[in-house]
Amino acid sequence: MTENQAFPEHVFDALGVEPSVQSEPIGGAIRVVEKRPADGPITVMTSGASRLPTDSGERVELAVEVLEGQQGAARIALEIVCDDMASNRRVPPVGTPWRNGEPFLSGTRISAIMVTPSRWGPSFDEVRSVDGELLGHVRTLRLLTDAEAAFASANGWETLVEEAGSVDALLDVTRDDAVAGGGAAGNAPVFLSKLHAEHPPRWVTFTGTDLQSVTGLESDEYMDDAANHEVWSVETFVARFPWVAGFVREARPGQTALFTDASGTYELEDD
Repeated sequence: MTENQAFPEHVFDALGVEPSVQSEPIGGAIRVVEKRPADGPITVMTSGASRLPTDSGERVELAVEVLEGQQGAARIALEIVCDDMASNRRVPPVGTPWRNGEPFLSGTRISAIMVTPSRWGPSFDEVRSVDGELLGHVRTLRLLTDAEAAFASANGWETLVEEAGSVDALLDVTRDDAVAGGGAAGNAPVFLSKLHAEHPPRWVTFTGTDLQSVTGLESDEYMDDAANHEVWSVETFVARFPWVAGFVREARPGQTALFTDASGTYELEDD
């Protein structure tokens, strides 16, 4: 068996059941197959994503677990990640949720994708040669709400599963949030005034897609001048003002936090 054969054969053999192939490939070349193991949920997989060139050289196929009737949701997630792999030559990172500003599944709260280990362990997750050489992986994509993604970012996948009750509690894409939470993604933008170079934030607002921060010393005339504004990332903002981290991690869209000191204590001023 050659290296190029290892990936399609791994997908074919995975979970001990033959795949059912969907008629329409992704991007004209990546097949989508469905597995129905007797002891687990429906699993929708790619066959051909491993052929996409990546800057790291890593080769991966993708998998999504879904309930009966929700295979279309799995396909959308696979399309999103395959498009990112093809466009940016990168594989999705394990344990770091990709969070969208709005749900990408119509009629649901699902707005995030996170790569985690599968329920099956290395026999499913690792693609190996006949000699045992590790050639690549099958990456399992989890479809999460924004609150779940924020919780997982702060606490990890295993803690999210524990809080939700089981991994199966995170399958139904029509569910409400399995955990309480919120917060801004680490790469989300923070719009703030240049007065932050000398003064700490006083009011910080989470819009749902970005943060907006003012020191309380800005006049209307100052705010009207675009030259007085900057854009940071959330990661940079929290590194500079670490006491805002609690609010950033837990914030819900529309909330504004009032900070009066650097203790991390804040008051909410909901819109």
